[in-house]
Amino acid sequence: MDLEYTVIESIHRNRAGQIVQIDYEFNETVVVETVSPGTSTSIARQNKEKRNRTYNAAISREQYQNLARNLKNPLSFDAFVNVLRPFIVGFYSSDELERAFSTLDRDRSGTIHIDELNSFLPILSDGVQGDALRDYIRKVDENFDGNLSYEEFRTLVLRGIGRDIICNHL
Repeated sequence: MDLEYTVIESIHRNRAGQIVQIDYEFNETVVVETVSPGTSTSIARQNKEKRNRTYNAAISREQYQNLARNLKNPLSFDAFVNVLRPFIVGFYSSDELERAFSTLDRDRSGTIHIDELNSFLPILSDGVQGDALRDYIRKVDENFDGNLSYEEFRTLVLRGIGRDIICNHL
C-alpha cells in the first residue's frame, strides 16, 4: 500500500496583516496493489486500486482562543501558527522547524517534553493526549527518555504526525 497526499494551505489575514484564520485541505490517495497468481492456463494479473479521501481543517484566531482557555499554559495563536505549518504539512523551509522546536521547548531545556506538546496538540484533536501521543513519540525517541531532541522532533515532523492527527490515523 502506498500513501500519497497533497496539502493546500490557505492563510487569511486582516487588513493589518495579522493572521485571522488558517485552512488546510488534505487530499489523500491510497494505492492498494493486489496480485492474482497465474495458473497453468492463465497469466498472473496485477491490479492497482486508488482510493481518494479529502480532509479539511480550519482554525480561526477566535476559535483558537476559545479552545486555548481550557489548556494549561497554551501557546499564543501566533506561536501556534508558527508550529502548525511544518507540523501539519510534514516538511518545512529554512528556519521554520527550528522556530517550531524553540516555540514548543517552553522550559528551554533543549528538548520537548510531552507536557510541552500538550500545549499544542489538543487544539488539533482533543483525542491526542496520553497514551496515543506517547506511543507516537516512542517511534522516534532514539534515546528512550520520553522527550524529543531537535533531531527526534524533526523525524516526528517528517513522518507526518500532524497529518496523521488531522486525518485520524493515530
